[in-house]
Amino acid sequence: MKKIKDPAERPLVPQLACKIVEYVRRGNFPEGYHLVMGTLAKEFQVSRSPVHKALELLVQEGVALFLPNQGFFLTCPAAEIPELNLTIPPSDDEVKYYQIAGDRVRGILNGCVSEVKLRAKYSISRDRLTRILTRMSQEGWVERRPGKGWNFPPILDSVDTLEQSFRFRSAVEPAALLEPAYRVDPVLFAELRGDLEEILKTKADSAVFSQAFEIGARFHEQIVACSGNIFFSEAVQHINRLRRLIEYNYKIEQSRLDRYQD
Repeated sequence: MKKIKDPAERPLVPQLACKIVEYVRRGNFPEGYHLVMGTLAKEFQVSRSPVHKALELLVQEGVALFLPNQGFFLTCPAAEIPELNLTIPPSDDEVKYYQIAGDRVRGILNGCVSEVKLRAKYSISRDRLTRILTRMSQEGWVERRPGKGWNFPPILDSVDTLEQSFRFRSAVEPAALLEPAYRVDPVLFAELRGDLEEILKTKADSAVFSQAFEIGARFHEQIVACSGNIFFSEAVQHINRLRRLIEYNYKIEQSRLDRYQD
């Protein structure tokens, strides 16, 4: 399987922390056991960065101890580790991101807006604002103007249009599956299934919402991409870019997740 490039993508850091706990329990490791990052990264086929973040989370929960220049160690035997319900609070950038996104959906931000106005409105530094707007630009719902400022183009801004996007995808994706060049990639499909299984195990709250959306978007885009038809792929990618903003402003309903289990 391919290594995960970005810890913000799959698996979610809290889920990785839970996997490490499961790994410890299977090994029945004793108190003081050295949790070696390289070993764990190889075990879960991720880079060392998300492993480090997951171990830091376990330190916060009292399961692990960090010793400078030595590493992470268990604070209790595997059998005594309690059940954990792990979440990561959103970063300051994430809080500002959702604040701007909410104002966009409510129609407070429209058309061209200067950076000066945005910095004043959200009490944010130039560097942080640029970082957040660059992310939004990559997601396709804000555009940098040739001069100064940013443009907020039309979006899917209602539940009705969101439902229309679902129906569009329901029409396009089955057609893509019927393409004569469609090829099933067993490794890719196994990864996509693993992604969805991880989401089904995750408490549906705002702390993991953006990651959940990205996993869902990747699922639909990759399923269609196997058709080899670039027009189907571009259509689904375009819809996902439009959906991203309004999706970020609605909490996941557990009933929607449960439908994947049926």
